[in-house]
Amino acid sequence: MLNLIGVGLYNGDISVRAVDAAAASEFVFADTYTSFMDEDRIAYLSTKLHKKIKLLDRPDMEEHSIKLIDLSKESDVSILFGGDPLVATTHKILFLQAKEAGVDIRVFHSASVFSAAIGESGLDFYRFGGVCTIPHWYDNYKPVSFYETIARNFKNDLHSLVLLDYDQRLNRSMSIGEAMRTLDMAEAHYKQGIANKNKYIFIISDISMESQKVIFTTLEKAAMLDFRPHVSTIIIPAKMSDIEKEVAWLFPAR
Repeated sequence: MLNLIGVGLYNGDISVRAVDAAAASEFVFADTYTSFMDEDRIAYLSTKLHKKIKLLDRPDMEEHSIKLIDLSKESDVSILFGGDPLVATTHKILFLQAKEAGVDIRVFHSASVFSAAIGESGLDFYRFGGVCTIPHWYDNYKPVSFYETIARNFKNDLHSLVLLDYDQRLNRSMSIGEAMRTLDMAEAHYKQGIANKNKYIFIISDISMESQKVIFTTLEKAAMLDFRPHVSTIIIPAKMSDIEKEVAWLFPAR
């Protein structure tokens, strides 16, 4: 049996059914590749479940995922995911591989940054288009194609939820300043005027943590923000309704 268990946002919790499933498992793992799971959170979950939790990194979740599947054929295995399972492509591939191998699977859902970020912004859920990610740039890898998703959403009068690339080594998202510089480069490449310096955006950082911030500000001002959160998401809104505007103007850093 393979249990895929969402543990929600940072200060969130897991359902009673999920606790029972993990506590009854012979092996309990935590995915530290696709989400923010620091030592304090792992310690809390270990105490709650009365289980030792082994951490999984990128190779464990991708190149060596067959080992998890083989283990699940003989034993009850639980994998804990920050947020909600089956959101990341890595999770879906693991799910499909386990299904193909004939492993019984149970999925325990929980809150995710996708629903929480939209909820915190006050924007209407049904007015969001495709999601994209601003990636880290390297010497020979400087993609700007994420801008195409934003442009397509904007053309259809839909808001854009934009994830910021996660650095597993540093256990945090890219900085707000780096994200703004990359977005500015993408604008210079496509020249569609969507990400101009006067464009208002939402910055939603460290949801559910003590350090949580929701800021509504221009791209120009966002580039000057000097804080570096653990996990950040930005929202680039299309035309907002009157109610959406009323909520947006309640946030600081205008």
